[in-house]
Amino acid sequence: GPQGSIQIKVVRGDLSEATYPSPYSLQVVKFDIIDENEDGINEPGEHVYAHNIRVRNSGGMPSPETRSIHLLIQGTQFLEPITSEPVELPRSIQPGQEVDVPGVLRALIRNEWSEKPVGSVLNHFDNIQLLAIFHERLNRPIPNFCGLTQILIRYPIRLDPPTYLDCVAKGDRVRFKWVVHNDSKKSYGVEGLLKRVTATKLSDPARFFSLTHAAEDKPGEATDELPEIEPNSMITIDQDFSVDERTLEFSEGFLTLELMLSDPVTGKLRSVQKHQMHMQISGVYSLSPNPSYLLVVNSKTPNHAIHQIIALIRHRLHTYLDIFNLSLTGSYDSPVTNENVLKSYAGRSVIIFGNNFPYFNQGSKDPWSLLDPWHTGLLVKGGTSVLFAAVSNLEGLKTWAKDATFPAHDFTAGAQSFNDENVGKLVTQLRKTDSKAVSSNMAVHRFAVKKGLFRSVQSTVDSAAESAAKKLNKNLPLRRFIAVSDTEALKVAEKTGGVIVCEGVPKTSKMIASIGFFPQSILGTNNISDYDMYFVISCLPFAVKARMFWNMIGKSDASGVACSTLYTGIETLYHAPPDEASGQSKVDDKVRMILMSKSCLDI
Repeated sequence: GPQGSIQIKVVRGDLSEATYPSPYSLQVVKFDIIDENEDGINEPGEHVYAHNIRVRNSGGMPSPETRSIHLLIQGTQFLEPITSEPVELPRSIQPGQEVDVPGVLRALIRNEWSEKPVGSVLNHFDNIQLLAIFHERLNRPIPNFCGLTQILIRYPIRLDPPTYLDCVAKGDRVRFKWVVHNDSKKSYGVEGLLKRVTATKLSDPARFFSLTHAAEDKPGEATDELPEIEPNSMITIDQDFSVDERTLEFSEGFLTLELMLSDPVTGKLRSVQKHQMHMQISGVYSLSPNPSYLLVVNSKTPNHAIHQIIALIRHRLHTYLDIFNLSLTGSYDSPVTNENVLKSYAGRSVIIFGNNFPYFNQGSKDPWSLLDPWHTGLLVKGGTSVLFAAVSNLEGLKTWAKDATFPAHDFTAGAQSFNDENVGKLVTQLRKTDSKAVSSNMAVHRFAVKKGLFRSVQSTVDSAAESAAKKLNKNLPLRRFIAVSDTEALKVAEKTGGVIVCEGVPKTSKMIASIGFFPQSILGTNNISDYDMYFVISCLPFAVKARMFWNMIGKSDASGVACSTLYTGIETLYHAPPDEASGQSKVDDKVRMILMSKSCLDI
């Protein structure tokens, strides 16, 4: 059918009539936003102003002449409109007419109602919208009226994450710093234009540290008030502290750094940003007179795992343990000897925690990446046992271990090298050497090869290298060798060649790895899991294990182990005296008697 139409007829109080093609439609054209202190920042605690409001009637009839329409800012999570201060919209706005609304609207930016996550900064985008509400009788908003302006709610000052060490030693005096920025258009601080108190507060809730600038009545807090920080500028603050000597080694200390700013209305000091600095409190390395173990840790080694190993080695095995922290030194250089710290533990046991760790703002590193494979291979060859515990990058460790097993890349003959006529004489010479002698320096050996009757020189050399490998494995099964052709010795015209034999780390050497994190102990204990304890004890030399065994069971008092118990099943090895009461003789009595007999025979 034909298009329909509608008309609106208005009957006025004087009975006059007017007809319009459509209703009025009031819409916001624009409005401006300004913050209360005009520093360019919409800060919690201050008011935001809406002014220069302009409204258009895009409908087909004038707006009401007798009804009052009030404007307000719409409330949000952060914005609380001041309802007692509305502005009134001009009346009888004609179709197509734009009018300026006199007055200013205000809304309070609420303060944060909950604590932010540590390290986060308030950056909240919010929309400011205007409402037009019939003031009389209806008291409801006019639809499709609101304009929209987006604002960013934040604080005028902010705090960069502080720069600090993630590992400190007991007794150390440390300095760290942080930077405060003023992002506003006005100066802050007690001497600034706005007279707003600005400060940083450093707190030590566990009292692990001695703060240099702490107040006498609050030794766990140090507050730095900023006299003035200029607009769009930054200021750096330094703070010194020392680690209390009474702090338990390998515990976690943390400091809290807060940025404080007075409320723009009440003046009350409030925390606007917070950072926490977690640090490992390490012990100080010292070289024991006769250590059995060296434990190498880093800042990311779990403290509970370190205490489990301390409890096992010092309190259960009753032997000496030295602890070296890579995150304090950045290398394996010993502060005592100024050499690789592992050299002081040649022939002993070394435990290196295999977790990666942050390396002084240069990314993460694996602990073995700081070790020279050549020198480590020499120590292992000399009888040093190395355990990489709780390894997180096993493939990376395998690659490094290959270089440590055969670290001889230079095939130049040295002082300890043997150069013989054939492989038989070379094997004879090698049998006279000690496979664990560090002085051998992984020597490279050679023997000559003459061309075979029906073979080329190269095929004869290759066959000789394969034969040498089999002969070495047969005659020296616990040592490790590789045999390759000597390209420099190959002389086709003279029908001669040579084979290079390189000795690596013996098969009896101990360089082992464990994977998986150390599980937490029951609260109040430092008990280590059987899995981890096995690896720790496995890297002990056999002589040390034997000595520990007899020390543990060989006690002549009531806590000792009776001979009848120890020799259960092999009673023929023990002949009890006729007058001995069952279970009375202890193992150390038997050992002492044997030693006395031997000494008499030696005399």
